[in-house]
Amino acid sequence: MTMRILGAPLRYVQGPGAVDRLGQEVEIAGGGPVAVVIDPVARELVGARVAAQLPGARLLDFGGECTGAEIAARAAELGDARLVLGIGGGKAIDTAKGAAIERGLPVAIAPTIASNDSPTSHIAVVYTEDHAIEGVRRMRSNPVLVLVDTAVIAGAPRRFLAAGIGDAMSKPHELAGALAGGGANFFGGAPTELTQAIVGRAEEILLRDGEAAMRCGPAPDAAFERVVEAAILLSGLAFESGGLSIAHSMTRGFAVMPQLAGLLHGEMVALGTLTQLAAGQGSRAEIAALAGFLRRIGLPVSFRAHGITETADFRRMAELALTAPYAGNYLRPLTAEDLVAAMRSLDAGGEGDG
Repeated sequence: MTMRILGAPLRYVQGPGAVDRLGQEVEIAGGGPVAVVIDPVARELVGARVAAQLPGARLLDFGGECTGAEIAARAAELGDARLVLGIGGGKAIDTAKGAAIERGLPVAIAPTIASNDSPTSHIAVVYTEDHAIEGVRRMRSNPVLVLVDTAVIAGAPRRFLAAGIGDAMSKPHELAGALAGGGANFFGGAPTELTQAIVGRAEEILLRDGEAAMRCGPAPDAAFERVVEAAILLSGLAFESGGLSIAHSMTRGFAVMPQLAGLLHGEMVALGTLTQLAAGQGSRAEIAALAGFLRRIGLPVSFRAHGITETADFRRMAELALTAPYAGNYLRPLTAEDLVAAMRSLDAGGEGDG
Protein backbone atom coordinates (compact mmCIF):
# COMPACT_ATOMS: atom_id res chain seq x y z
CA MET A 1 0.00 0.00 0.00
CA THR A 2 1.26 3.49 -0.88
CA MET A 3 2.30 5.54 2.12
CA ARG A 4 0.28 8.67 2.87
CA ILE A 5 2.69 11.59 3.22
CA LEU A 6 2.18 15.25 4.09
CA GLY A 7 4.98 17.81 4.21
CA ALA A 8 4.83 21.33 5.63
CA PRO A 9 7.04 24.17 6.83
CA LEU A 10 8.16 23.96 10.44
CA ARG A 11 6.61 27.34 11.31
CA TYR A 12 4.26 29.75 9.48
CA VAL A 13 3.79 33.36 10.63
CA GLN A 14 1.41 35.80 8.91
CA GLY A 15 0.17 39.30 9.64
CA PRO A 16 0.83 43.01 9.15
CA GLY A 17 4.29 43.95 10.45
CA ALA A 18 5.56 40.38 10.49
CA VAL A 19 8.93 41.48 9.10
CA ASP A 20 9.55 43.31 12.37
CA ARG A 21 9.60 40.03 14.29
CA LEU A 22 12.07 38.41 11.90
CA GLY A 23 14.85 38.42 14.50
CA GLN A 24 12.90 36.44 17.08
CA GLU A 25 11.52 34.06 14.45
CA VAL A 26 15.01 33.31 13.16
CA GLU A 27 16.09 32.50 16.71
CA ILE A 28 13.17 30.10 17.06
CA ALA A 29 14.23 28.52 13.75
CA GLY A 30 17.73 27.89 15.10
CA GLY A 31 19.49 31.22 14.78
CA GLY A 32 22.21 32.57 12.54
CA PRO A 33 24.50 33.54 10.99
CA VAL A 34 22.02 34.33 8.20
CA ALA A 35 22.56 34.96 4.49
CA VAL A 36 19.67 36.73 2.77
CA VAL A 37 18.93 36.33 -0.95
CA ILE A 38 16.79 39.35 -1.77
CA ASP A 39 15.45 40.81 -4.99
CA PRO A 40 15.89 44.55 -5.76
CA VAL A 41 12.24 45.48 -5.18
CA ALA A 42 12.19 43.66 -1.84
CA ARG A 43 15.46 45.32 -0.79
CA GLU A 44 13.91 48.71 -1.41
CA LEU A 45 10.72 47.77 0.44
CA VAL A 46 12.05 45.97 3.51
CA GLY A 47 15.85 45.85 3.28
CA ALA A 48 16.42 48.33 6.11
CA ARG A 49 13.93 46.53 8.37
CA VAL A 50 15.58 43.20 7.64
CA ALA A 51 19.02 44.63 8.43
CA ALA A 52 17.69 46.04 11.70
CA GLN A 53 16.23 42.66 12.67
CA LEU A 54 19.29 40.67 11.54
CA PRO A 55 22.23 43.04 12.06
CA GLY A 56 24.92 40.54 11.12
CA ALA A 57 23.21 39.12 8.05
CA ARG A 58 24.74 39.13 4.57
CA LEU A 59 22.31 40.62 2.03
CA LEU A 60 22.90 39.00 -1.37
CA ASP A 61 21.29 40.49 -4.47
CA PHE A 62 19.18 38.24 -6.68
CA GLY A 63 20.17 38.60 -10.35
CA GLY A 64 16.74 38.31 -11.98
CA GLU A 65 16.38 34.68 -13.12
CA CYS A 66 16.59 31.45 -11.13
CA THR A 67 19.18 29.67 -13.28
CA GLY A 68 21.77 27.12 -12.27
CA ALA A 69 24.45 29.78 -12.63
CA GLU A 70 22.56 32.24 -10.43
CA ILE A 71 22.07 29.59 -7.75
CA ALA A 72 25.78 28.66 -7.83
CA ALA A 73 26.81 32.33 -7.61
CA ARG A 74 24.64 32.98 -4.56
CA ALA A 75 25.73 29.70 -2.93
CA ALA A 76 29.36 30.84 -3.27
CA GLU A 77 28.52 34.01 -1.32
CA LEU A 78 26.88 32.34 1.68
CA GLY A 79 30.03 32.43 3.79
CA ASP A 80 29.54 30.97 7.27
CA ALA A 81 25.74 31.14 7.11
CA ARG A 82 23.77 28.52 9.03
CA LEU A 83 20.45 29.67 7.56
CA VAL A 84 19.50 31.01 4.12
CA LEU A 85 16.62 33.49 4.01
CA GLY A 86 14.86 34.19 0.69
CA ILE A 87 12.96 37.48 0.40
CA GLY A 88 10.98 38.70 -2.60
CA GLY A 89 9.10 37.05 -5.43
CA GLY A 90 9.03 33.42 -6.45
CA LYS A 91 12.28 33.30 -8.39
CA ALA A 92 14.32 35.01 -5.67
CA ILE A 93 12.79 32.56 -3.19
CA ASP A 94 13.68 29.58 -5.39
CA THR A 95 17.24 30.89 -5.80
CA ALA A 96 17.56 30.98 -2.01
CA LYS A 97 16.29 27.40 -1.88
CA GLY A 98 18.73 26.36 -4.59
CA ALA A 99 21.67 27.95 -2.77
CA ALA A 100 20.60 26.24 0.46
CA ILE A 101 20.42 22.89 -1.35
CA GLU A 102 23.98 23.31 -2.66
CA ARG A 103 25.28 24.01 0.84
CA GLY A 104 23.02 21.62 2.74
CA LEU A 105 21.50 24.42 4.82
CA PRO A 106 17.98 25.08 6.10
CA VAL A 107 15.98 27.85 4.48
CA ALA A 108 13.51 30.49 5.65
CA ILE A 109 11.20 32.36 3.28
CA ALA A 110 9.61 35.82 3.43
CA PRO A 111 7.57 36.50 0.28
CA THR A 112 6.76 40.10 -0.58
CA ILE A 113 3.98 39.17 -3.04
CA ALA A 114 1.30 36.46 -2.94
CA SER A 115 1.50 35.55 -6.62
CA ASN A 116 2.03 31.80 -6.17
CA ASP A 117 2.25 29.06 -3.55
CA SER A 118 5.97 28.30 -3.69
CA PRO A 119 7.02 29.76 -0.29
CA THR A 120 6.02 26.74 1.81
CA SER A 121 7.40 24.06 -0.51
CA HIS A 122 10.64 22.07 -0.50
CA ILE A 123 11.19 22.45 -4.24
CA ALA A 124 12.85 25.09 -6.40
CA VAL A 125 12.00 25.50 -10.08
CA VAL A 126 15.13 26.24 -12.14
CA TYR A 127 15.00 28.06 -15.48
CA THR A 128 17.29 28.47 -18.46
CA GLU A 129 18.68 31.87 -19.44
CA ASP A 130 15.83 32.25 -21.95
CA HIS A 131 13.24 31.64 -19.19
CA ALA A 132 12.18 28.09 -20.09
CA ILE A 133 11.79 25.56 -17.26
CA GLU A 134 14.97 23.51 -16.91
CA GLY A 135 13.94 21.31 -14.00
CA VAL A 136 13.19 21.06 -10.30
CA ARG A 137 15.55 20.80 -7.34
CA ARG A 138 14.46 19.54 -3.93
CA MET A 139 15.48 20.34 -0.40
CA ARG A 140 15.60 17.54 2.14
CA SER A 141 12.77 19.18 4.07
CA ASN A 142 10.41 22.14 3.84
CA PRO A 143 11.41 25.63 5.01
CA VAL A 144 11.97 26.01 8.73
CA LEU A 145 10.11 29.35 8.60
CA VAL A 146 7.67 31.06 6.25
CA LEU A 147 7.00 34.65 7.31
CA VAL A 148 4.32 36.64 5.46
CA ASP A 149 3.96 40.37 6.16
CA THR A 150 0.48 41.10 4.85
CA ALA A 151 1.03 44.87 5.01
CA VAL A 152 3.81 44.40 2.46
CA ILE A 153 1.64 42.04 0.40
CA ALA A 154 -1.23 44.57 0.46
CA GLY A 155 1.07 47.25 -0.92
CA ALA A 156 1.87 45.22 -4.05
CA PRO A 157 -0.11 45.56 -7.29
CA ARG A 158 -3.29 43.50 -7.15
CA ARG A 159 -2.27 41.64 -10.29
CA PHE A 160 0.07 39.58 -8.12
CA LEU A 161 -2.69 38.60 -5.71
CA ALA A 162 -4.97 37.68 -8.62
CA ALA A 163 -2.21 35.40 -9.95
CA GLY A 164 -1.91 33.79 -6.52
CA ILE A 165 -5.63 33.15 -6.49
CA GLY A 166 -5.39 31.68 -9.99
CA ASP A 167 -2.61 29.36 -8.89
CA ALA A 168 -4.57 28.26 -5.82
CA MET A 169 -7.86 27.75 -7.66
CA SER A 170 -6.29 24.93 -9.66
CA LYS A 171 -5.77 22.77 -6.58
CA PRO A 172 -9.20 21.14 -6.11
CA HIS A 173 -9.22 20.16 -9.77
CA GLU A 174 -5.61 18.99 -9.80
CA LEU A 175 -6.07 16.98 -6.62
CA ALA A 176 -9.09 15.32 -8.24
CA GLY A 177 -6.94 14.56 -11.28
CA ALA A 178 -4.13 13.15 -9.16
CA LEU A 179 -6.53 10.96 -7.19
CA ALA A 180 -8.23 9.71 -10.35
CA GLY A 181 -4.92 8.98 -12.07
CA GLY A 182 -3.30 7.40 -9.02
CA GLY A 183 -0.38 9.83 -9.14
CA ALA A 184 1.97 10.38 -6.23
CA ASN A 185 2.42 13.73 -4.53
CA PHE A 186 5.75 15.59 -4.34
CA PHE A 187 6.88 13.40 -1.45
CA GLY A 188 6.25 10.18 -3.36
CA GLY A 189 3.17 9.32 -1.35
CA ALA A 190 -0.60 9.47 -1.47
CA PRO A 191 -2.58 12.51 -0.28
CA THR A 192 -3.75 12.43 3.32
CA GLU A 193 -7.29 13.17 4.45
CA LEU A 194 -5.94 16.45 5.87
CA THR A 195 -4.67 17.44 2.44
CA GLN A 196 -8.09 16.89 0.93
CA ALA A 197 -9.68 18.98 3.68
CA ILE A 198 -7.17 21.77 3.11
CA VAL A 199 -7.99 21.89 -0.60
CA GLY A 200 -11.70 22.20 0.08
CA ARG A 201 -11.20 24.98 2.62
CA ALA A 202 -8.92 26.93 0.27
CA GLU A 203 -11.48 26.80 -2.53
CA GLU A 204 -14.23 27.93 -0.15
CA ILE A 205 -12.20 30.95 1.00
CA LEU A 206 -11.14 31.99 -2.47
CA LEU A 207 -14.63 31.87 -3.95
CA ARG A 208 -16.16 33.68 -0.97
CA ASP A 209 -13.47 36.30 -0.26
CA GLY A 210 -11.36 36.52 -3.42
CA GLU A 211 -13.13 39.46 -5.01
CA ALA A 212 -13.29 41.35 -1.70
CA ALA A 213 -9.56 40.82 -1.19
CA MET A 214 -8.88 42.24 -4.63
CA ARG A 215 -10.72 45.43 -3.58
CA CYS A 216 -8.95 45.70 -0.22
CA GLY A 217 -7.04 48.92 0.49
CA PRO A 218 -3.49 49.21 1.88
CA ALA A 219 -4.56 48.02 5.35
CA PRO A 220 -5.21 44.25 5.28
CA ASP A 221 -8.68 43.25 6.46
CA ALA A 222 -9.99 39.84 7.51
CA ALA A 223 -10.94 38.79 3.98
CA PHE A 224 -7.51 39.77 2.68
CA GLU A 225 -5.78 37.79 5.45
CA ARG A 226 -7.86 34.69 4.67
CA VAL A 227 -7.16 34.91 0.93
CA VAL A 228 -3.41 35.39 1.43
CA GLU A 229 -3.31 32.38 3.73
CA ALA A 230 -5.29 30.34 1.20
CA ALA A 231 -3.03 31.40 -1.68
CA ILE A 232 0.26 30.80 0.12
CA LEU A 233 -0.15 28.27 2.93
CA LEU A 234 -3.23 26.21 2.04
CA SER A 235 -2.43 26.09 -1.67
CA GLY A 236 1.23 25.32 -0.98
CA LEU A 237 0.37 22.37 1.22
CA ALA A 238 -2.22 21.25 -1.34
CA PHE A 239 0.11 21.09 -4.33
CA GLU A 240 3.00 19.39 -2.57
CA SER A 241 1.01 16.92 -0.52
CA GLY A 242 -1.83 16.48 -3.02
CA GLY A 243 -0.23 16.40 -6.44
CA LEU A 244 -0.51 18.34 -9.68
CA SER A 245 -2.28 17.56 -12.93
CA ILE A 246 -3.04 19.09 -16.32
CA ALA A 247 -3.42 22.69 -15.11
CA HIS A 248 0.25 22.93 -14.17
CA SER A 249 1.37 20.68 -17.02
CA MET A 250 -0.03 23.26 -19.45
CA THR A 251 2.33 25.95 -18.16
CA ARG A 252 5.21 24.13 -19.86
CA GLY A 253 3.57 24.81 -23.19
CA PHE A 254 2.37 28.30 -22.36
CA ALA A 255 5.82 29.42 -21.22
CA VAL A 256 7.37 29.03 -24.69
CA MET A 257 4.69 31.05 -26.50
CA PRO A 258 5.70 34.68 -27.14
CA GLN A 259 2.03 35.70 -26.88
CA LEU A 260 1.86 34.33 -23.31
CA ALA A 261 5.42 35.00 -22.15
CA GLY A 262 4.37 38.10 -20.22
CA LEU A 263 1.89 36.21 -18.06
CA LEU A 264 2.64 35.45 -14.43
CA HIS A 265 2.72 31.81 -13.33
CA GLY A 266 -0.70 31.99 -11.72
CA GLU A 267 -2.17 33.61 -14.81
CA MET A 268 -0.91 30.69 -16.88
CA VAL A 269 -2.30 28.25 -14.33
CA ALA A 270 -5.74 29.87 -14.62
CA LEU A 271 -5.75 29.08 -18.34
CA GLY A 272 -4.40 25.62 -17.57
CA THR A 273 -7.18 24.91 -15.09
CA LEU A 274 -9.85 25.83 -17.61
CA THR A 275 -8.09 23.58 -20.14
CA GLN A 276 -8.04 20.72 -17.63
CA LEU A 277 -11.78 21.03 -17.03
CA ALA A 278 -12.50 21.36 -20.76
CA ALA A 279 -10.59 18.14 -21.47
CA GLY A 280 -13.39 16.17 -19.81
CA GLN A 281 -13.20 16.76 -16.09
CA GLY A 282 -15.72 19.60 -15.91
CA SER A 283 -19.19 20.32 -17.24
CA ARG A 284 -19.91 23.37 -19.38
CA ALA A 285 -21.63 24.97 -16.39
CA GLU A 286 -18.58 24.38 -14.16
CA ILE A 287 -16.24 25.79 -16.78
CA ALA A 288 -18.43 28.87 -17.28
CA ALA A 289 -18.68 29.48 -13.53
CA LEU A 290 -14.93 29.23 -13.00
CA ALA A 291 -14.19 31.38 -16.05
CA GLY A 292 -16.59 34.03 -14.75
CA PHE A 293 -14.83 34.14 -11.38
CA LEU A 294 -11.37 34.26 -12.94
CA ARG A 295 -12.43 37.01 -15.33
CA ARG A 296 -13.87 39.13 -12.52
CA ILE A 297 -10.53 39.21 -10.71
CA GLY A 298 -8.61 40.00 -13.90
CA LEU A 299 -7.25 36.59 -14.90
CA PRO A 300 -7.04 35.35 -18.51
CA VAL A 301 -9.70 32.92 -19.71
CA SER A 302 -9.12 32.99 -23.47
CA PHE A 303 -6.37 32.14 -25.94
CA ARG A 304 -7.88 34.21 -28.70
CA ALA A 305 -7.56 37.32 -26.53
CA HIS A 306 -3.79 36.76 -26.56
CA GLY A 307 -3.58 36.28 -30.31
CA ILE A 308 -3.32 32.50 -30.32
CA THR A 309 -5.51 31.03 -33.05
CA GLU A 310 -3.26 28.76 -35.13
CA THR A 311 -3.53 24.99 -34.80
CA ALA A 312 0.25 24.66 -34.88
CA ASP A 313 0.56 26.87 -31.81
CA PHE A 314 -2.07 24.92 -29.89
CA ARG A 315 -0.40 21.64 -30.82
CA ARG A 316 3.02 22.88 -29.71
CA MET A 317 1.62 23.87 -26.31
CA ALA A 318 -0.19 20.56 -25.97
CA GLU A 319 2.85 18.45 -26.84
CA LEU A 320 5.06 20.29 -24.36
CA ALA A 321 2.41 20.02 -21.66
CA LEU A 322 2.37 16.23 -22.03
CA THR A 323 6.10 16.09 -21.18
CA ALA A 324 5.36 17.22 -17.60
CA PRO A 325 5.80 14.40 -15.06
CA TYR A 326 2.27 14.90 -13.69
CA ALA A 327 0.48 15.05 -17.07
CA GLY A 328 -0.76 11.52 -16.45
CA ASN A 329 -2.56 12.56 -13.26
CA TYR A 330 -5.99 12.64 -14.84
CA LEU A 331 -9.17 10.62 -15.09
CA ARG A 332 -8.05 9.20 -18.45
CA PRO A 333 -4.96 9.33 -20.68
CA LEU A 334 -4.87 12.47 -22.82
CA THR A 335 -3.38 13.03 -26.27
CA ALA A 336 -2.16 16.25 -27.80
CA GLU A 337 -5.35 16.30 -29.87
CA ASP A 338 -7.42 16.15 -26.68
CA LEU A 339 -5.65 19.18 -25.25
CA VAL A 340 -5.86 21.12 -28.52
CA ALA A 341 -9.61 20.52 -28.60
CA ALA A 342 -9.92 21.56 -24.95
CA MET A 343 -8.01 24.81 -25.48
CA ARG A 344 -9.97 25.65 -28.61
CA SER A 345 -13.28 24.97 -26.85
CA LEU A 346 -12.59 27.78 -24.37
CA ASP A 347 -12.70 30.29 -27.22
CA ALA A 348 -15.46 28.53 -29.14
CA GLY A 349 -17.60 28.36 -26.00
CA GLY A 350 -17.33 32.07 -25.43
CA GLU A 351 -15.38 31.74 -22.17
CA GLY A 352 -14.14 35.13 -22.80
CA ASP A 353 -12.11 37.80 -24.16
CA GLY A 354 -10.14 38.19 -21.00
